[in-house]
Amino acid sequence: MAGPLNVLLITTDQMRRDHMGCAGNVVSKSRSSRFGAPPVIGTPGLDRLAAGGICLDRAYVNNPVCMPNRATIATGRLPRNHRCWCNGVDLPECERTIADILNEHGYHTAFFGKPHFRITAMPFDGVPRGIECGPAWEQGVNSPEWTGPYYGFQYVQISVGHGHANLNRAHFCEWVKAKFPSALDKQFQFEPSPTGAFESFTPLYPHQAHSSNWLGEIGSEYLRQRAADGRPFLLWVSFPDPHHPFSPPKPYDTMYDPAEIVIPRLGPEALADKPPHFRAALRDTTEAQLREIIARTYGMVAMVDENVGRLLDVLDQTPLAANTIVIFTSDHGDLMGDCGLLLKGPWLLEGLINVPMLWRVPGGAAGARSDGLFSSCDVAPTILASRRDAAFVEYRTPEGDNLRTIITPSRKLTCYGGQDYGELYDMTADVPEARNLYASKACAEDLRALERRLLQELILREDERLWPTAGA
Repeated sequence: MAGPLNVLLITTDQMRRDHMGCAGNVVSKSRSSRFGAPPVIGTPGLDRLAAGGICLDRAYVNNPVCMPNRATIATGRLPRNHRCWCNGVDLPECERTIADILNEHGYHTAFFGKPHFRITAMPFDGVPRGIECGPAWEQGVNSPEWTGPYYGFQYVQISVGHGHANLNRAHFCEWVKAKFPSALDKQFQFEPSPTGAFESFTPLYPHQAHSSNWLGEIGSEYLRQRAADGRPFLLWVSFPDPHHPFSPPKPYDTMYDPAEIVIPRLGPEALADKPPHFRAALRDTTEAQLREIIARTYGMVAMVDENVGRLLDVLDQTPLAANTIVIFTSDHGDLMGDCGLLLKGPWLLEGLINVPMLWRVPGGAAGARSDGLFSSCDVAPTILASRRDAAFVEYRTPEGDNLRTIITPSRKLTCYGGQDYGELYDMTADVPEARNLYASKACAEDLRALERRLLQELILREDERLWPTAGA
């Protein structure tokens, strides 16, 4: 990276690429094409960011769940190398992050929001500990006077959990107590879902007390401080939404009418030629419930989008816009009804692994799109001007099941360790992944070529580390 360019990295949790207006929001149609569908969701903040930069339409995670892929964004390394291979497995403190590198070059580094580099639940031994452990905050083990360092970030303000659950934890709780103390009295007061949809309800605390607004406020304050002192910085703003529960506060809970939501074209019938664990994950979700879940998710995205706009306002109203790289992405997506499935896990369909990826670089392209392949592990190296070129996804379950996926411009292959089945899709003619070509004799040569490429990627990525280039 030439010169002291600042970096504003904005991430969300469990957000699909097609949940942005600038991505075409094809969720409202059939999710059968990548481009051109009229937007239904309103994301003016993200659309503004895309208009000033580039939208990468084929950006993929390197792991489909939170902790491993967040660790990958921070380190530029695959889970097999940084060893946070599954939710519930801490990122080793010895791992070198992009914050560590930029600290060495005079940057101020800060992290606001949800890190999820370490476990957030009670440890197995029942002793609450760890800076991201929710019970440790609730029981007073942790102190809000602690503000870092944390994985290289010099100054830290964190939240732990999602929706109403994070109101009484960590630094976010201190902000709520200072500005909206009555919100804590309503933390566990809800209006139930009218359809009984999975983890869907409306919390009764005021929307002003939501974590998205907290991050918009403290992120804006930080940017104004850096504009005043001129010190180069890396600021990572990590929104906990739109991760479930699907629980935006009023008025965002009814911002989108479920009746206007068109559900995915491919339902459970599309699982017939997919591996058996897909069918085992089906939930008994009605069409009305799915419409409500998607509409509520849009409401949570709207809150994130408004606060992305607040951050961009500060940049554009100060000299920072001229020398700040802005990146927006998510740790993974959500199946959101694709093939009848919800949430995340070992089902590496596009809705889960194809994530938002917007870049605005001073002097760079504006209003551009790219269908070139990009991965979460490329974020940190690209900031440091040493990006690799590949799209590779891996997942390992606590039970020991291993999945590896290689994605090329025209094909996507998923292999399952120790199994004689797999998945092969034509990504030019079958974007919804309706037809599994793994057993097709006509695709046998493609399959062998992709298996060779997958083996090469595994060897090349066996050990990789972030190294700064000249001038960082």
